[in-house]
Amino acid sequence: MEGRRMNQVPLFSSARVLGNLIVTSNLIDSALTKILELQRDQTALPSPVQYRVFNPSPKCTIVAFVSSSDCTQNPLPGQGDLDRSPLFDFLCTEEYKSASINRAALTLFTSLYDHLSGLKTQLTEIEGQLIITGHSLGGSVASLFTLCLLDGNLLKPKCRPFCITFGSPLIGGFGLQHSMWNSFFLHVVSNQDPVPGLFLPSGRSPPTSPHSQNTGYKPFGTYLLCSELGCACFDNPDLILELLKVISSEVAGGLQDVDYGEILRNLKERAICKELPQVGERFANPFSAGIIVELETIGFNQTKLLQHNIDIKTVISTMEAEARNLTQKNKASDAKKLNEIKRDMTQLELYKKNSKVLNMGYYDCFKNQVSKRDIHVEQFRVNLTGYWEGMVAQVQRKPHKEGATFRTRWVYAGTVYRRMVEPLDIAAFYREGRKDYMKNKRSAHYKLLQQWYEEDVKPPSRDKLDDSKKQKVSSILTEDSCFWAHVEEAILSCELLKSENCNHEEGKSSWDNLVKFEEYVMEQIDNYAVSPEIFLEKSSFMKWWGLYEGYIDTRSNSHRSLLISFMKNRSYRQYG
Repeated sequence: MEGRRMNQVPLFSSARVLGNLIVTSNLIDSALTKILELQRDQTALPSPVQYRVFNPSPKCTIVAFVSSSDCTQNPLPGQGDLDRSPLFDFLCTEEYKSASINRAALTLFTSLYDHLSGLKTQLTEIEGQLIITGHSLGGSVASLFTLCLLDGNLLKPKCRPFCITFGSPLIGGFGLQHSMWNSFFLHVVSNQDPVPGLFLPSGRSPPTSPHSQNTGYKPFGTYLLCSELGCACFDNPDLILELLKVISSEVAGGLQDVDYGEILRNLKERAICKELPQVGERFANPFSAGIIVELETIGFNQTKLLQHNIDIKTVISTMEAEARNLTQKNKASDAKKLNEIKRDMTQLELYKKNSKVLNMGYYDCFKNQVSKRDIHVEQFRVNLTGYWEGMVAQVQRKPHKEGATFRTRWVYAGTVYRRMVEPLDIAAFYREGRKDYMKNKRSAHYKLLQQWYEEDVKPPSRDKLDDSKKQKVSSILTEDSCFWAHVEEAILSCELLKSENCNHEEGKSSWDNLVKFEEYVMEQIDNYAVSPEIFLEKSSFMKWWGLYEGYIDTRSNSHRSLLISFMKNRSYRQYG
């Protein structure tokens, strides 16, 4: 363990460096300037939220949102609840079936929806940088509008929006936090501003409705947390959530406006003058040292964190593990991974081809594990499964439209993988003497790959089966990746029927299952959907046929079917 730690690359936290880089950039200044301009021009807002489009240069467009102070100082009961809205169903993923939005933000956004729909169309024509910004609940509306702009890739490639909010409350739950669009959002929060934590369960949260759901809030995007000592950027949602709770509970007085203009001016001057706290030699681990000093910089020393039951060691440990995982993940490029996956698939195809020599096919070779070659295949199976489980998880985290595009691009490769590798999983399952793979073992990623294929790919018409599939059947993979699971269950049914311990009820159930299996297999054969390998002499399918043929030949009322005729007449010799 010690040796492995010594070989690890040291991690460093760049939160302060990134924070200083942001406050000294023109981007954040430009956004805040337009917010302040809009607030000055409309000191008495006729409506709770307003917006304006600015064009400070031909290559830059800024859309600023501001809200009246009443929205946060006098929130109505239930405004902190999380609601579902069909307007944001595009945020739903396979993993998170619903997206919940803060009721106050949703109400304000809906009041402007018709106007913003027109603005969205207008923005599709712009060139250059697009900044969406807002203050307080105006920032919440800005975030929701940005999400709508990101949905569907409506804007020109170089004009994807970047959202900057100042003192904005949290607007949603887990679905938002796991959005693929986190990198498009920057939230600026002062440690003297309780508004960002306004709707979190605390002494400051407004009265809730009788069926309140305000405990599921999760930050998303990057947070620039500021104090009079400095600033730091964080994107760990659990840490951000705890810090917002501390701010909300500790800031004295009511919900007073915070002067973000003055805060940013001071931070910019401090960053330029390099007035940063000194780390010294208090910490052996540079990553831990960086996080702790960054928290102290924004006003959160370890004593204060402990008072609020925040175990900073646990937080740092989690963040360090995430950082190391990300570092390891980024070591290999996608192209390299893809090449490795292609290599492993090629090895499996070679294994499949060579297995025919043994007259049993690659399924039974792997199941029986008779040679070192069969054992080595296990590593290819593990590598490929890990890769495709990750790919499926990635699709599940994407909003439906983006996920659909992504999965269509990969559906054929995923189908080849499923048809090649799932039989190996089935072989390993039944090798252990287990039963009912479909119910007890089948992985969710196989189910999703199959579902997506069936949704996206139309089966060929019956007219085309004879012309194309019949000619290619000798080289195909069996289309139903669970075919061998059905074969194994049919073998178990035959063995049970022949057993002396089989009672009447078990016998009837087994027989019914075998009749269904016959119909299933014949349908696969008629559609040229099974590989000729199933008819190899030592295959599990031929083992089943031997058991089944022996059983039906001993029955007083001999059973007849298309499959029985097909097998007894040796018609399978002409198949493929």
